[in-house]
Amino acid sequence: MAPAKASRPMLATFASCLLLLQLAIPAVQGARLAPAAALGRRALLQSPPSSDIPMAPLDVLQQSLVAANLSAWAYPGTLLTSSWDVENTYTKPAVFQQYATALAAATASLSSHAPTFVQRLSRNLTHPEASARFLYAFVLPTNDAIYVAFRGTDLTGSIFVNAATSTGEDFNSVQTPFSYGGAAAGNVHSGFLLSLTDAAVDSYDSDAYPNSISAYTELVAAIKAAQAAVGASVPIVLTGHSLGAAQATLAGFMLSRDGFSNLRLATFGCPQIGDADWAAAYNATLGSSTMAWWNMADPVVQLPNVDEDPGCDNFGSHSSSSSCVQAWFTAGSRYRIDTVNNNLRCGQPSGSFAVCDSSSGSTQSCYTDVDWKTAMTVEDHYISNYVAHLQACVTAAGGN
Repeated sequence: MAPAKASRPMLATFASCLLLLQLAIPAVQGARLAPAAALGRRALLQSPPSSDIPMAPLDVLQQSLVAANLSAWAYPGTLLTSSWDVENTYTKPAVFQQYATALAAATASLSSHAPTFVQRLSRNLTHPEASARFLYAFVLPTNDAIYVAFRGTDLTGSIFVNAATSTGEDFNSVQTPFSYGGAAAGNVHSGFLLSLTDAAVDSYDSDAYPNSISAYTELVAAIKAAQAAVGASVPIVLTGHSLGAAQATLAGFMLSRDGFSNLRLATFGCPQIGDADWAAAYNATLGSSTMAWWNMADPVVQLPNVDEDPGCDNFGSHSSSSSCVQAWFTAGSRYRIDTVNNNLRCGQPSGSFAVCDSSSGSTQSCYTDVDWKTAMTVEDHYISNYVAHLQACVTAAGGN
């Protein structure tokens, strides 16, 4: 049973949280932090590493790099040069078409098919945590795979449209039971799940573009259309960054319960999604098929947790409330990128480098190697850095 959520003035809390996110983990791929905040990578390790990170095989690195590029291209800011155009992809279909054209050009080397889009945006600035819905994904059929890429939290453009909505969804972290398509599977982040399952959410920031089905239902239809185009035997690869990584993970589990097979996931900077029962159910089904990439100093992978959980009214205070404690556990197979020890390596680790779990009365195991408060000042959460680091590892492993 999900714990009760503490009450508070939502707009004030949202504004402060949004300011924190803008300062700490901007999603604009080319952005740089202000000099005063750019503290470098000093003092990131609280103790000597307890594990090693062997380099992953070249084919794993190359597959992950393809997924990382698709996750990056899910953001309009990676393909459109005008900030006005980026902002208006959320409000004007004609401008969104410019992004669609740019994405088709970017993916032309992978597929002769144009991407199919699924998009939802609903905001309420008075109660953003209760009603914010933000989901942007595209389905790309290729001869080798059907890719489904999800966009993450987007702080570019208007603070009152995409930034407000996507962060409002992030901060709706009260856990809710997951029972889609079968037996109960623990509890998960409400905002992430509702972005997939909530019906009647507009496609753009306007009631003129309504929907009567959920984003997940539309995604299933798009995947089936892609299978008709390239065959049902090719794998379905779900990918995403940040918020998009969480949506990809949940969608993958839902697809497995709907009878889809040959599912694979490659996510980047994925936040925590659910409790121990959820993680166990997910890992038993898709854990070995999920590469959850984590730049070592990326703080988002460690959130929410028992000490930092907006659903329990304690984000930013680094202390849990006895009246509201939610446990968060790792789903998928962790792949870490060592960005702090002057020896860039990309692979599947062991020991404390491999998981990042929290439970009542304890802090996260991943705190033993990365201090999240220091990590918040670096750029390891940017999707552009995941792409760059994986490209460097591909090169180091003899690929191109």
